[in-house]
Amino acid sequence: MALFRRKKSQQESSGHSALELPGAPVDDASGRRSMDDHREFLLSLVKPLQPFGLSIGDALGLELCEDVPAPVDVPHLTTAVIDGFALDSAVTTRAGNPYPVTLQVDRRPPSPVVQGTAAVVRSGEVLPAGVDCVVPAESLDEDGQVSLSAPVRAWSGCRLAGSDFAAGDAILAGGRILHPATVGLLADSGVDKVLARPRPRVVVLGTGGSRLSSDGLPLPDVTAHLIAAAATEAGAHVWRVEADGTDREELREAITDQLIRADLLLVTADPALSAGPDPASELLPELGATDFCQVAMEPGGTQGFGLVGPDLVAVMVLPAGPGAALVSFHAFAAPLLRKMGGSIVSAGQQVVAEAADILADPDVPVRFVPVNLRVRDGRTIATRAGRGDARELVDLAGADALAVIPAGEGVDISDPVTCWPIEQN
Repeated sequence: MALFRRKKSQQESSGHSALELPGAPVDDASGRRSMDDHREFLLSLVKPLQPFGLSIGDALGLELCEDVPAPVDVPHLTTAVIDGFALDSAVTTRAGNPYPVTLQVDRRPPSPVVQGTAAVVRSGEVLPAGVDCVVPAESLDEDGQVSLSAPVRAWSGCRLAGSDFAAGDAILAGGRILHPATVGLLADSGVDKVLARPRPRVVVLGTGGSRLSSDGLPLPDVTAHLIAAAATEAGAHVWRVEADGTDREELREAITDQLIRADLLLVTADPALSAGPDPASELLPELGATDFCQVAMEPGGTQGFGLVGPDLVAVMVLPAGPGAALVSFHAFAAPLLRKMGGSIVSAGQQVVAEAADILADPDVPVRFVPVNLRVRDGRTIATRAGRGDARELVDLAGADALAVIPAGEGVDISDPVTCWPIEQN
């Protein structure tokens, strides 16, 4: 069975026969597919990235792909865990029976330390030879000697060599996400490299950079900036590039040039061209197998996806407008990045909140409403941000989550609603 199927399209009339991605969901009576079905379809088309050796610093926030064994005993040497005096516990056996044991402090002790004397040590220092315990600095009496009224247990005040991990023990198990403390633990154990999946490489290709304002100044590609920021926040390595969406050959060259470094190419549309055919959507079928569809969601219903080039790089054509593009990113691109990073969880973080006001009336597609989440009396409350319009940047900028309104349902005051956080705290 062929991986890709050919389909008739307007490209065939110009002599080009497009390839269709396999396994596309069936559209409903209105010609749309469900958001969940489309997400699972896209996830079926990408694979986790291949893991390789990364420095522990570069692996911060990434998932380990195998257990990490200790190369040596951890700690490698026995150290003091308090500031004080190191001594041989054997000389304290008769302390307090009936008199305290006193020891002369040797400020420049030989190695090994002479039995019956004590050496000054600091927390974290390697224990000198000839001693097996550390007593606190308060043990010093008014005569400048260490005075002990009770026996001291061997190895008290010490961190023993191999007490955390013996050589060959697993320091961290595969599947753990590295955070600063685990990076420190690996460094302390003498590990400088681990096997992990790299961060997905994302190129955001803006096609609206050629527009000019009424006074002839270039207009910023707002959508490309927004999506690049969202991909960076999602943990990807991100590059933002621009191309003139009205120049077909420049756009083709921009797409093919970025395939060498992208695991996922996100193409943002020029809002000024939203009334007509999107240039990237017209060009993409010439470069690989594609799927273009309408998804029952608002905003962001127009979706395009393809596998392009010899390495079948995933290319997503986002709908026009910053709000529609951001909703599409969270609904589809973010799950793809999670899978590329090796996560088995396709859905991102979700919060069930109680609506503080009417968020939406019943409608057919899934809708997204910008909200703010606050905790009151132990309950998470969702309040509409601004007018609650996901197409408006000012409402999105004032929100920390998107309330997901299921198709055909409304959300009234006190109703539960599922929210996708869009702001990392």
